[in-house]
Amino acid sequence: MTAVPDLVTVVDRLLAEDGGCVWNRAQTHATLARYAVEESYELVDAIDDGDPDDVREELGDVLYQVVLHAGIAERAGEFTLEDVAAGVRDKMVRRHPHVFGDETADTVDDVVRVWRAAKAAEKSARTSVLDGVPRAMPPLERAVKLLERLDEHSTADAAVASVVAADREARDPSATAAAASGTETARASVGSPAPADGAGVVDPAWGIAMLEEVAGAVRDGIDPVASLRAAVAALEEADRAAE
Repeated sequence: MTAVPDLVTVVDRLLAEDGGCVWNRAQTHATLARYAVEESYELVDAIDDGDPDDVREELGDVLYQVVLHAGIAERAGEFTLEDVAAGVRDKMVRRHPHVFGDETADTVDDVVRVWRAAKAAEKSARTSVLDGVPRAMPPLERAVKLLERLDEHSTADAAVASVVAADREARDPSATAAAASGTETARASVGSPAPADGAGVVDPAWGIAMLEEVAGAVRDGIDPVASLRAAVAALEEADRAAE
């Protein structure tokens, strides 16, 4: 395998002070973050389209982001690409004790159980089951991930019910003055005209109703993210056909 070392050499050249690329040298983890997201979405598009050549190309773009971030980190004395590879290698070995150890997992459910147990041991310092769910995830994807985490402890239904109940209580005229005051503030925001830039207003009640719908879909074995993506794709196709 020579292409991966060659890619590292290319990135090293791009980041070189002498003869490198001024744009690449100016980048940081923060400035490159959006590209990692964009490339990941392009990979998902390629997978959805089912074209192996596109999948290969988009995987390459994702790999380039990894190598570039590692090159920037190495120059800052933080870590190297070798550290990145070693870390994920060791993690995969730890989380597959049924392959690399003495555990037994003959079904998918068994594998999930073993994986969760190994991960829980690694993340024992976490104080909440929700720790580690990225705040930067799109809201729908994050809602599904949070529900999955809660479902591991059989608390998803109760958590959603408590959010819905709290919202209904806040909107009940007989609620406490403090709750009523907070509700009026929210209602004032919801009822206000849309901003000039067209961003729209925030409607907490709509969001909670949507959360309830998402939780119900997950409970019924439906993938809300893939389902909505399919619906949006149909919308796009219908509009393109009408143009």
